[in-house]
Amino acid sequence: MSKVILVNPSMSTVGYSVIAPRWLFVMAQATPSDLVGEPVIVDEAIEQFRPDMVQPSDIVGIGISTGNCQAGYKILKAVKARGATVIMGGIHPTIFPEEPVEMGADAVVTGNGDIVWKQVVEDALNGTLRTRYDGGRVPGDALLKAKWDVMDPRLYMFPTVQTVAGCPENCSFCSVWVTDGREPRQRLTDKIIEEVNKLYELGFRFVIFADDNFNPSTLGRIAREPSPQKRKQLEQIREERLRFFEQYSQAVPPNMYAFTQMTTEVISDEEYLSAMHDKMRIRAALVGIESFSEEGLRSVNKRWNPTGQKMVKAIQKIQDAGILVLSSIICGLESDTVQSIRSMKRFAQESGTMLAQFTIYNPYPGTKDFYELMNDRKNSGKPDFVPKQKIAVLYDRYWLKSLRPVDLVKHPQISGQDLFMENKKCWNAFYSLRESLWRIRVGAARRWPLVAKITYPIACLAFRRVYGGYGMAADGIRRERPGIMARVFIKIGIAAINRISRRQPNDRMGQS
Repeated sequence: MSKVILVNPSMSTVGYSVIAPRWLFVMAQATPSDLVGEPVIVDEAIEQFRPDMVQPSDIVGIGISTGNCQAGYKILKAVKARGATVIMGGIHPTIFPEEPVEMGADAVVTGNGDIVWKQVVEDALNGTLRTRYDGGRVPGDALLKAKWDVMDPRLYMFPTVQTVAGCPENCSFCSVWVTDGREPRQRLTDKIIEEVNKLYELGFRFVIFADDNFNPSTLGRIAREPSPQKRKQLEQIREERLRFFEQYSQAVPPNMYAFTQMTTEVISDEEYLSAMHDKMRIRAALVGIESFSEEGLRSVNKRWNPTGQKMVKAIQKIQDAGILVLSSIICGLESDTVQSIRSMKRFAQESGTMLAQFTIYNPYPGTKDFYELMNDRKNSGKPDFVPKQKIAVLYDRYWLKSLRPVDLVKHPQISGQDLFMENKKCWNAFYSLRESLWRIRVGAARRWPLVAKITYPIACLAFRRVYGGYGMAADGIRRERPGIMARVFIKIGIAAINRISRRQPNDRMGQS
């Protein structure tokens, strides 16, 4: 009997995963078990893929992003050598559907695979497989639950649940609004609650809401929407979200907490922000700061974000509401200089944000920046051509080369080595023991219980060890395996983060 093998490629195998790759378990749910039995799950962050598990009659689904496509293509080659059928999907094939086929894949799935995957498997079994299947943007009510009963909970620190798909913004460095659309699509409340309760039964007390924007329709976002029709849609989504928050709070155990991703615009909506903490029990969130300067935000088409001290106040307001902020900051934007990065480092330290990540600018495929930069590269030799960007991409299909992020582009004002060193200084300075203790003394942690204050520096060290130089989006693309001591600190740090976050639902983290 043919079997389905679902593979999540990784550039290095660690033996555990910080964040569970949601797509694996959603596609497991979508697999027609009546035809092929339960799918075999292989997450390379935990264990390396073994080609000898594949038989010629098998169907192997490989999901890739741009960051781990090299690892994915390596698996593709090994599987084809065994004579099996390979289907590739994910963000990267959605943007470049021809590339996986060029590499040897039998078929490509673009967009969401929730609905179309069953047809793909049936066609593969019947010998009628097409080269391309368009999964499209699945409506919120049709997005599947993840099949968590095929997961070993001992191997994952944080499972992921999606509540809404799509993002109404159009940041130039982000591909979400290009691939997943600008119209938020709310999943069915019952499905979300059922998933979270299942994870609770499996022993998890902390879940990541894997939404690209958890607050797509706050009062501030609605107010700046120029289209009356879209403004009305956002108002409806806001009411729908608030109803969902209320139902969730009544149906999920009160000691199930969450981490998510959101924008600073949440501070414009006191009701929404309060409900995130009190109803959804969100205790930490990645917030896209990007830059503290007006020039930096203009370059990424995010001018609605606050700047300078206004950004500092926004961070403090979110943390005063009981939600720890993980500030996501980009180093190497078009407007950046060595001095501006150093100034940004100082702002981050003085802002009081409890966690921070400093990612190096990378023009990911699918983004507005990528298409403009590649067009500039293509036309650079033509007379009278004026490039749209001052940054220049140095290679075509650079994702197939083993390069550091600082070596992918030529910055107009910073050398690659200087950018690398300044970025490293940002990480080292923010996560130094001195700065961690300072945040405990004067920041949002000053009124934490003693045990939380003690464990916070360990959590900082763990985060620095896992994500230093990359950021949270780097799961699966790190090329090096952490050493023994690093893995020990990571495990202690994760326990520390859980301990810090597990407060009573009606508490505020900055209050006694």
